[in-house]
Amino acid sequence: MRWWGRPAMGTSRSSPPSAPAVGDDGARAGRALRTLAGASVIIWSFRLSGYLTLGPWLAVPVVALGLAGLLAIIAAWLPDSVIGSRGQRRADWTVLVAVLAALALWSYFQILTSPDYGTDEIAFDQYAAQLALHGINPYLHSMAAAFPEFHVSPNGYTFRLNGQPVTALSYPALAFEAYLPLLALGVTTQAAVWMDVAAWALGAVILFAALPRRLAPLVAVIASLDVYIGYAVGGITDCLFVPLLVGAAVRWDRFATSRGLAAWRGPVLLGLAMAVKQTPWLVAPFVVAGIALESRQRAGWRQGLRDGLRYAGIAIAAFGVPNAPYLLTAPGAWLRGVLAPFSAQTVPAGQGLISLSLSLPVGGGSLRAYTVTAAVVLVAAIACYLATYPVLKPAAFLVPSVVLFFAARSFGSYLVMLIPAAIAAAATVSLRPEAACWRHWRWVVIGGAAACAAAVTVALTAASPLDVLIQSVRTTGQLATVEQLNLAVTNNTAAAIQPAFTVQDGTTTTAFWRRQQGPAVLGPHQRARYVIVAPSYFAMPSISSGFQVLAFSQGPPSVSRTGAYVASRWRLVLRPATISQPVARGQDFTVRAEIVDRLDAPVRAAEVPVYLGQVIYAQRGLQFSQAVVNQGQQGQTPVQALTNADGVATFTIHSPVGGANPVYFEANLVRPGLFYPYGYSPILAVRFRS
Repeated sequence: MRWWGRPAMGTSRSSPPSAPAVGDDGARAGRALRTLAGASVIIWSFRLSGYLTLGPWLAVPVVALGLAGLLAIIAAWLPDSVIGSRGQRRADWTVLVAVLAALALWSYFQILTSPDYGTDEIAFDQYAAQLALHGINPYLHSMAAAFPEFHVSPNGYTFRLNGQPVTALSYPALAFEAYLPLLALGVTTQAAVWMDVAAWALGAVILFAALPRRLAPLVAVIASLDVYIGYAVGGITDCLFVPLLVGAAVRWDRFATSRGLAAWRGPVLLGLAMAVKQTPWLVAPFVVAGIALESRQRAGWRQGLRDGLRYAGIAIAAFGVPNAPYLLTAPGAWLRGVLAPFSAQTVPAGQGLISLSLSLPVGGGSLRAYTVTAAVVLVAAIACYLATYPVLKPAAFLVPSVVLFFAARSFGSYLVMLIPAAIAAAATVSLRPEAACWRHWRWVVIGGAAACAAAVTVALTAASPLDVLIQSVRTTGQLATVEQLNLAVTNNTAAAIQPAFTVQDGTTTTAFWRRQQGPAVLGPHQRARYVIVAPSYFAMPSISSGFQVLAFSQGPPSVSRTGAYVASRWRLVLRPATISQPVARGQDFTVRAEIVDRLDAPVRAAEVPVYLGQVIYAQRGLQFSQAVVNQGQQGQTPVQALTNADGVATFTIHSPVGGANPVYFEANLVRPGLFYPYGYSPILAVRFRS
């Protein structure tokens, strides 16, 4: 019998019985992952709460998810004796199901609020699937009709260096064949988006089932990350290959010793992933080389080569099955389509090394140098992988992302969409501590690093051929966007260049701007003035957030850029910010417009003109207001006042008439010399009583 205050037999007062509840460091890490998974469920509750006005019934899942997340965190730290391994596993599955259910709900409301397709790739793929469903070879057909059909913004196009959009199908056949089942069932509205979301969810389920139980809760966290769910619903079709690539990554190194269906799973799934997009193509050499090395260690070089070739053959056959109808009927068109990303001379973009040349005066004079750099990095990566094997074996599915980091087009999807498969591979391959690297591996690594450094140096030191300077801008006034730019462009080379201009706003490159004035071809060492205008509203950058102009050329492929253009770091705030009670007709009230910086710190600038405008936004359109500002004319707009030493301009206002509609007041600054307005204040709405 055990009494309160008396330790049980075999224990001491210094080691309480509850100590083993948290277990070793590995168990604590597993509990920490489950805590993060529970927190992810709570975050989904927050995300969905933003749509309660569109769907009041969402209050039920919002409440359920919030409570479920809290309970999941509590369950993560319960002693094993209370919940047990089976109970914890069921809890992990429950969390994952909650996350995927929340993803489905969130995706629905994302589509409801923004139904237009966000990228040309998803529009092309669904349009190609529609053509294929009617027996038309999409590789022989222009995809231009997909732009209006799926309401793709021009900023979502892929442009060539000459400013023309790509209108040919640029992916292997499974990229659009994946949508055929839904289309065949008559589901056409948002079919591609829903299939992409379903593919991401399926990839999460496969990854969860494949990972060791201690790591499985990590999947709920990954499946909830903004970057992935944004890609899934936003038109990035890489989600289609995620479940295939995850399945191929699981225990990929056991191909040579597997029998039956297990031996076919890896290469077939990798081949099908390669049939979706070109990104998984770069995974194949690392996996095939790894399988050959695994088999060599067991049965010698000859058997290793046989096993490597057998894996490659199965993968190529699996790749060929969905592509065969188009490869056999129109091989030239199919080949041009799947190789278009490598040959179409599209504009550089992304978050990799190329961002230095797009945003800073670094490199840009040779876009081919980036392609060469990526090729050098690929060769160096394969050489280091072979020489150090099996050290890099767990990273076999992620090394290609490092290669793509150095390419001229290195989008975020290229850098993160291989991570789920890389996790599956790293967690399931067998590691043999006794296996040794090649004795000369250090020389291979040093040589590869030197070659990569040399290639990067060439890419970053190739000077841009053009000097581009923004001389003036023309804005849309209160819309606060830029619709025309005057540029001074100088050709610093001995060759003629045909520039094409576009604008970069943050990481977004707009549709190419139309040249209104300036020579089509800029001669050697020639200087000219260009006037370019925005082709649409979507291409107009905000005057307040800043932008820069990019000038592309096809011969040679290059990019030149201006510095970042920011109108000013000043803006205005009005005090009072609101007037909630109606103001009597004829009664004076005072509004002060204060200059502040971007951090809302006061700017003490005297004698700066501030302009206060007034207008009535009525239900049937704009109406002139009749308020009097600073003893001006009735209805005069705008009215100017100068700031005092504290950077504050004062306006005294009254209205001789009342009305049913409020009067809206807004203050702004004007850029000296260029005379465009900027720094708009928040709007102050005032009702005047009759």
